[in-house]
Amino acid sequence: MTAPNSPYINSVKELKDYYWSYADILRDIGINESTYDQRIMAFMALKLLIDNNKLLFNLEFRDNFGLDSKMYKKYQAKDTKNTFLNIIKKIDNFGKNLKYFTQKSNYNPDTSKNILTYLNHYKTFELERYVNELSNEYLEYVLDIYTYQADFTSYPKEEYKDLYEKTVSRMKNLSGDLTGQHFTQKSIIHLICEMSMKDIKDNEKLAIYDPTSGTGSMLMESAYYFKKHGKVKQIALYGQEMHGQTWLLSKIFLEITNQENIIAYGNTLTNPAFANGINGKDSFDFIIANPPFGVDWKHNYDDVLENMQSKKSNFFVVKDEKNRVVTPKKSDGQFLFMMHIINLMKQEDKKGKRAKAGIISSSTLISTGSSTSREAKIRRAIFKECLVSAVLEQPNAMFTNTDITSHIWFLDTQSPKHIKIVKADTKEETLFSPHSYPKDKMKNAYSREDIKKLKGYLTYKKDYKYIAKAISCDRCAINISNEIGFRDESEDLSIDALFGELNDLMKDMCNDYKNNGLMGF
Repeated sequence: MTAPNSPYINSVKELKDYYWSYADILRDIGINESTYDQRIMAFMALKLLIDNNKLLFNLEFRDNFGLDSKMYKKYQAKDTKNTFLNIIKKIDNFGKNLKYFTQKSNYNPDTSKNILTYLNHYKTFELERYVNELSNEYLEYVLDIYTYQADFTSYPKEEYKDLYEKTVSRMKNLSGDLTGQHFTQKSIIHLICEMSMKDIKDNEKLAIYDPTSGTGSMLMESAYYFKKHGKVKQIALYGQEMHGQTWLLSKIFLEITNQENIIAYGNTLTNPAFANGINGKDSFDFIIANPPFGVDWKHNYDDVLENMQSKKSNFFVVKDEKNRVVTPKKSDGQFLFMMHIINLMKQEDKKGKRAKAGIISSSTLISTGSSTSREAKIRRAIFKECLVSAVLEQPNAMFTNTDITSHIWFLDTQSPKHIKIVKADTKEETLFSPHSYPKDKMKNAYSREDIKKLKGYLTYKKDYKYIAKAISCDRCAINISNEIGFRDESEDLSIDALFGELNDLMKDMCNDYKNNGLMGF
């Protein structure tokens, strides 16, 4: 099929909805809708590096791909497609102005230390295959789309981390395969950071870790928040992500925002890259995580159990009364990530260093199961460590694709010997606000004032009826709503006041009848 003539020649470069333009081509050549996002984001990743002056070439094929005549001649072929393929095959050689695009190969999907390698790799984006499936005419059309409709040169760098979410939000309209993405909004990240601000704001260097780092959004927003509100001079970000395309995008976003980082590729549960801290020696100051809710881990069960039974486990190990290792239910891996984080924090504590963490969980994690269940035994062991300083029950509608209620667990190696529980959705005081830019199911957020109030309730020793309460660590489950309780509004009405209201109501009814002539007067 012949591609239509490109309408982009001599047009103005700007950021428009390039998603649909490329999607129309993919539909035209018979590509399955569920894989559109891979191709759209592959070219987006390439264009982000180009527009931030990180590659020697660009996509303007009519101008020799931006190469000087000598270099262009080296890669030139019979047509645009084959010339572009020659460049892509040697993409390792085309980097410039790169600062954090080399890291030890054990952190990467393959043996190459050069992150550029993974712009064309079977574990990330198979750019060569995406090019080969297009005719020469269609490829030129796609190159024009990304040259003229996907111009990121003026795009605010602090918003780069939101590009993945925006892409997925558009693509989910075409495929149901992507609707499980639950993005963490900025106000939640700000609250978690604010809870640790007082204790780490004066650090000369701050090391932040996310074991489920995704595109690095939580890491980048945390760094931004600490830079804006603290006095930290140097911030280094560390994370691990098992999805190859997401891992590569995180490396790109961090590179173009000039943020020091090491992001490891792989499964944190079976092969944690930072099980012994940074490079096996230095410590983490702050850990932030939003582990996936309700993800099955039974295919990793044997590896996890073997690790827990070893002398030097990567997890906080819980054993029952018969000295057998207790594992969470195989249908939900949230506890495993928490046990990994707690193990790291206990290592920090042994070094005499303070570490803090904020972990988002589903509302069921803190209370499901009977008192003899595996979940209850794990919770009891965690609480007894006195690392959990507070737990916040969030309002619903805080995430884009789900309106469920969730919790934030705040951990501290210098935690008080009690747990402060707080309920944000209370009639006593406004502790959350309508989101400034509601989207999908995400309707609520925390304002700056809400964060200030919540921090007070989460840290003050005093109890506040129907809002906050300090409870002992000696328990196996916590139902925050039941512990804090609800105000019974009827208890505020006295009998006299109730009769007074009824009397006034009867008078009003009589006057209505009288004035409307309904009583025969």
